[in-house]
Amino acid sequence: MKRGRSVDARNERGLAYGEAAVRSARKRGATVINHGAGVMPVGAAAPNGGVLYTLLTASNSDAPTHWVPAHVGSTSDHRLYFPDAPSFQPTLTPAECLQRGIFGGCYFNPVGGKAGIFGREVAVDAREFPSAWFAGLDESLYLSRRYVPARNKYGVKSGQDQKAWEAKGWIHEQDPRGWFQWYCRFFQGRRTADDERQIKRWEACAGAKGRWRGQLCGRLHKSAGRYDDARIASVIRQTLLHWAYELSEVDYTDWQQRKAAAG
Repeated sequence: MKRGRSVDARNERGLAYGEAAVRSARKRGATVINHGAGVMPVGAAAPNGGVLYTLLTASNSDAPTHWVPAHVGSTSDHRLYFPDAPSFQPTLTPAECLQRGIFGGCYFNPVGGKAGIFGREVAVDAREFPSAWFAGLDESLYLSRRYVPARNKYGVKSGQDQKAWEAKGWIHEQDPRGWFQWYCRFFQGRRTADDERQIKRWEACAGAKGRWRGQLCGRLHKSAGRYDDARIASVIRQTLLHWAYELSEVDYTDWQQRKAAAG
């Protein structure tokens, strides 16, 4: 009974949170669209896509999880290539992301950052991955209890928290800490039915026509800045870093050429 009451209470809070978010979005004149997947346990539309308070789960019809050799970490023309996922071309390995400074230093702490909706503790453990990824890295940069912006490469707060990720229906049960946990495991060779969804999310954010990559290039173009000028759009740069991407001169030139061709 205690567990049931707890779930009911979370659903009630979720409904209230979702309805308030929708009202706020509509008040701002925003269009409210639900592009999520799964079954909603509460009757509230997601304000910015996703499904409120739905934990994505594996289906009996999904192909079984399997493993391929781990990526060796080398890049070609500033990209990592995965033979079985040609559209997925991050520019940084998980270790490189960690060494630069991401998620305010709290990503691999099971209770790091603000509490989520599905529980205070998240199943995430840095010990799952090669120790070389964390070599020479102070624990405050990945096991912090609090999100500290100064621990990010660009020294700014960027991105949303566990609660928001869960609220928008982005979290799959196999990777409860979210996209970067999925990426770490994908890099190590794990393949699952959720890979396609996660890769599409990356493409939408950091791919050639991804919104964050496009916004960064637009800001650089407007200010006539260099592709690597960290003073320009530091929050966007930090967001892209969370998606294992750093803008290269080649990618910025490609964006400029496409813009010029489009008129």
